[in-house]
Amino acid sequence: MNGMFFKSILIADVQRHTARFISFEKGLNVITSTENHVGKSSVIKSLYDTLGAEVHFDARWDKDTKLTAVTIDVDGTEYRVIRFIKKFAILKGMELVLLSDSVTRQLAPKLAEIFGFSVYLAEKDGNKKVVQAPPAFTFMPYYIDQDKGWSELYNSFEHMAQFAKPERAKALYFHLGIYTKQRSDLQAKKDRLRDQIKELQEAEQRLAITVKALTEEINNIIPADNEEELEKHLTTPKQKIEELVREIGHVRNKLQELSTSLQQHENQLDIIKQFQKIQISGEAEKKARHVCPQCGYEFDEELYDLVRSNYNQSNAEYLRAQIELIVNHIKDELTLEEDRYVALMAKLKEQEKVYDESQDAYDAYLRHRGLKDMVRKYSLELAENRIKQGDCEGEIKSINKELLKVPDKKEIEQAYINFVKQNIIALSAWTQEYDGKIKLLKALNAQGSLLPKIILSQYNALYQTMAGMNSSVIRFPFVVDSPREKESSFNSSKDILNMITRITSLPQIILATVDYDAFDIDDGGKVNKIYLDTQFCVLNEATFQERAEEIEGLYRLVTSETK
Repeated sequence: MNGMFFKSILIADVQRHTARFISFEKGLNVITSTENHVGKSSVIKSLYDTLGAEVHFDARWDKDTKLTAVTIDVDGTEYRVIRFIKKFAILKGMELVLLSDSVTRQLAPKLAEIFGFSVYLAEKDGNKKVVQAPPAFTFMPYYIDQDKGWSELYNSFEHMAQFAKPERAKALYFHLGIYTKQRSDLQAKKDRLRDQIKELQEAEQRLAITVKALTEEINNIIPADNEEELEKHLTTPKQKIEELVREIGHVRNKLQELSTSLQQHENQLDIIKQFQKIQISGEAEKKARHVCPQCGYEFDEELYDLVRSNYNQSNAEYLRAQIELIVNHIKDELTLEEDRYVALMAKLKEQEKVYDESQDAYDAYLRHRGLKDMVRKYSLELAENRIKQGDCEGEIKSINKELLKVPDKKEIEQAYINFVKQNIIALSAWTQEYDGKIKLLKALNAQGSLLPKIILSQYNALYQTMAGMNSSVIRFPFVVDSPREKESSFNSSKDILNMITRITSLPQIILATVDYDAFDIDDGGKVNKIYLDTQFCVLNEATFQERAEEIEGLYRLVTSETK
């Protein structure tokens, strides 16, 4: 049988200079006393805690001052594991094979190498990444803690919430040899592929809706003939528009020039008219300042002289006629230019309409072509999506074939169910309510004094199932603390102890209980009994002095600089 067992444990308080050394044997070991509070639980807890499986210590137990060293035998090879706070060291004989302060990155992989065994589980996060579980899962079905283990199945270790409860329970499949790391990786890959298929199916639905909508829109657009023809139709009105805009610009400038000239001549004509009115009224001022008696307009003699000089005429009447002639000519020319401007603007509007129609056709062509390109693009994505789904389905089929190459879980579970039932009956705790409710990965509910019997029946059934499978998976010591805590009956306590001591499918049993000798257990005398008798004083100064050199050496080793 491939197995590991504890050979000894050294516990030293490096501040109080107290210690305890206990040797264990292969097979049955009982730590007992006539009183409580003698340190049985502290010794028990320290065994697997030294191997990196965290446990809950009593408040009186100052874990930060304790150095522990556990010697184990793994198929005939001896190792010593030392722990101080968060630092670990492993010795193989005299060779240092590990010095680390990381359980996850270094201690767990090294123990997996030593045991040839580890548990691999999918983390709770969305990635479902499969990782090597910490040592607590290696020893999970081999330890029942006094404080937590008798209230819930496989719940004795701390800090296990890294994995969801259903995933934690799968650790049993590794201990039964049903699961291996390779299988766990395949299962995780299968889960990821299923998630990927789900995402692809959602994307496929979106793409199909898009392609359908775009196709319907294409059918509602009358496509143009070709891009070259549209370019020609678009270029001609565009050129005409440019020519018209230039011509309109010239006309606009001409209109501005004529309007300015007309305004200037009309102003000068007005000056002549006002001067004539003043001369006729005979009210010109001696100071050469002229005021129109009708409108009150005032102007200097110099302004009138300037107008006369502009037209090279002195006679006011003739001058007025000449300016009126010029004004009328400008007005006629202005009218012609305005008519021309209106006509050009009408042509521009017509050409713009032609251009807009051409542009609409061109846009329709481009839109039609763009929609066809989009449909082609999304149709290609849709095809690729379906191909990927097919590839994922193919991978899942291949994985399923590999997953079938394992022991029959149903057959194994049925064997487990039968053993649980037999054990419960043997402990006189069976009721028909349990029928059909026993599951390998699910605890069987019970209350009060029946709970320890039900929990023990499930632990023992697991070991019996392992033995029946004749699996090559390594087995560990069954370390059980205070199994009679909730029992008031003497006979029930005796039945529980007898079931524990008769487990022979494991390399070692370490049992901690009060008054073991009082029950006359049929252990055949093949038991290593360890007696503790001093309350609140499991460690003592004498042992520390005896092993002071050893403790000092271990302390220097485990606290030395890690690389």
